Amino acid sequence: MLGASACGLPDGTYFGKVPDDPDPTHLRFCNSGEPEYLDPALVTSTTGMKLVYAMFAGLTDYNAQGLPEPSVATRWETSADQKLFTFYLRDDARWSNGRDLVADDFVFHVARILHPLTGSRNAEFLKPLAHSDMYVSNRARRVLRASGPFAVGDIVNIIAVGDTSAKDLQEGEGIPDTNLRTFDAPLALRDRGAPVSDAYATAPVTTDGEPTQVTLIELRAASAANAAPWAYVHWSDGNGGNGVYGWVPAGELTGQPNADVVYTVALANGTARGMEKTDPAYRQGTVRGADLLMTPDILGIRAVSDHVLEVTLHSPTPQLISMTPDRIWRPAPREAVSRHPKRWTRPEHIVTSGAFKLTEWRMRDRIVYERNPLFFASDEVALDKITFMSIDDQAASTNLYIQGTCDALQTGHIPSSYVPALRGAMRGGRGYADFTVEPWMGIYFYLINTKKFPNVHFRRALSAITNREPLTDILRGGQLPTASFTPGVPNRSLSPANQKLCGVTADTPGSSMVVLADELCYTPPRGVDFDLELAQKELAIARQEMGADFPKELTVKYNKGNEGHKLVAEYIQHEWQKHLGIPVKLQSQEWKTFLKDTTAGEYEIARMGWIGSYPDPETNFLLIFRCDNPTNRSKYCRPEFEDLFNRAEATADLAERQRLMYEAEKMMLEDAPIVPLYVYTQQHLRKPYVRDLAINLPDQVQLHDVWIDPDWKSKQGATTDEASP
Repeated sequence: MLGASACGLPDGTYFGKVPDDPDPTHLRFCNSGEPEYLDPALVTSTTGMKLVYAMFAGLTDYNAQGLPEPSVATRWETSADQKLFTFYLRDDARWSNGRDLVADDFVFHVARILHPLTGSRNAEFLKPLAHSDMYVSNRARRVLRASGPFAVGDIVNIIAVGDTSAKDLQEGEGIPDTNLRTFDAPLALRDRGAPVSDAYATAPVTTDGEPTQVTLIELRAASAANAAPWAYVHWSDGNGGNGVYGWVPAGELTGQPNADVVYTVALANGTARGMEKTDPAYRQGTVRGADLLMTPDILGIRAVSDHVLEVTLHSPTPQLISMTPDRIWRPAPREAVSRHPKRWTRPEHIVTSGAFKLTEWRMRDRIVYERNPLFFASDEVALDKITFMSIDDQAASTNLYIQGTCDALQTGHIPSSYVPALRGAMRGGRGYADFTVEPWMGIYFYLINTKKFPNVHFRRALSAITNREPLTDILRGGQLPTASFTPGVPNRSLSPANQKLCGVTADTPGSSMVVLADELCYTPPRGVDFDLELAQKELAIARQEMGADFPKELTVKYNKGNEGHKLVAEYIQHEWQKHLGIPVKLQSQEWKTFLKDTTAGEYEIARMGWIGSYPDPETNFLLIFRCDNPTNRSKYCRPEFEDLFNRAEATADLAERQRLMYEAEKMMLEDAPIVPLYVYTQQHLRKPYVRDLAINLPDQVQLHDVWIDPDWKSKQGATTDEASP
């Protein structure tokens, strides 16, 4: 609409209506659709991330530059080998229900993310944690009684049950769970130490004529407050079939269905995946199920006291502090999760720890936050209210901004056809002052389902027939075409000092990521770029090797509401049909359905974007191509790629880690499970009275710093710094 004509464009400095007297207590934010989750253990998309970060405090938070700064953790210490991190927590952090936020909340949150019952795709980002891989795959156990070569307290890795390997069991019905329990009297689930009268769920002794089973999640020894041990359990049929967690006296759990099952286990000794057989300390033997238990104390995270948290990693992780503002370190409240595991984030159930609390959620319409008076820095929060409008259509969202209904839009949620007008193409180059374009730490690419297209030559051909250069003109937002995966700042935009650090010049194609200021830079390898001669060679080999399996048509999926996705898909459709000689169909889906299908592998080709939350190619980008990564939507898996990661994890030298990551990225790109297309840019529309809604490379902002300037109009003649939106 706006790309075609200047008719109807705002004449003034700003794009759309700007009230003279905005409400200084209320921010109205047009979000990019309905969030999939508001649960910090489950959220993965940018649609929900800002909302989660506004409600939940973490070990650290993002500052205006997108870097970590103290939050619940006021300071930390790191061991010389970078495997042990100790965090010291503030004593005035509270949940919105008045309870203290303590170190045990972080232990609960991390263990919940990693527990197989949760099924969180965020588990992969906790991979450096000791025993995390074994825990998430239900293979980690502590030995309860001396058995064979194992002592009481040894942490072991289940490698087989009977004659069946753990891997084969996981691909089938799963490993028989040593943590299942039954009971002889109705089981009253409640808060730890509470009387039966305070139970919020009661599990019957039998269900459909069979003993009711619960899963033991955690054990707490007797203490001054509780004379007997207590157990935290999960009852899958509780809460109307949605499941429920709760504490019960441990002595009430009288039966263990898999007590007599014999497990073959190996000593784990602090590793992630289990000890290698070549290790001198390696021990293997059999243990009965009655003598094995999986509880959070197996993991490398421990509450030393209420305000001291220890994190132990299986290998050096120098980038851990950079990771701590992430959702994996923003705990959820046990009491709310326990009662309503799948609905605890609804307004009537939620308990928060951040600057805001949820008060209203109208599905596919709006989400309303109010200031949380128990947030430890509540007196520094200027806003009393934020309204997030759940609008997945870019044009509708931008038009609400024009009308003055929204004060700001989600990053990049602007139709491509609007961008030329916003940049001043129809006003003699006079762009609008409330529109900005900045670099973004994100990559846009097409996924290729390697299970459906295992032939590497076919996949390489798809990348080689794709000319990325026209995308700049199609999208018109300054996007940088690329055949690499790891994104960064365009080399031409780097400062001279950073160009030197990265070993590039302003004329070097592509982008680079400054990992540590003045110390370390990562310039990614280029993948299979546009090359029609190479494409024809690869296609000839693919046709010969695939024979009758060579596709007669292709289907490309993308999510609705984003004009750019449709424009890119139509361009790719045209190019691929021309060079492949087969029909290419397009299929659009709602965001939630699209995420579900791509996660399940229900697609052939699909668009995808990946936005990093901190500058690290290893754990923030390339990790998603590891074989067992739950966000590995392309299902790519190569042992040599895994080996490069394992070697990187073994060293504390960041430069060496990045050298290995360069080789890993190069290998992955040559195998072409994806077709990289372009590096994102951030495109923002923000009213001139919106202050401190920071723009930084990872697009991470602290909404509790945002304020509305009611005197903005009087500052129009001030300096750029004072008046900038």
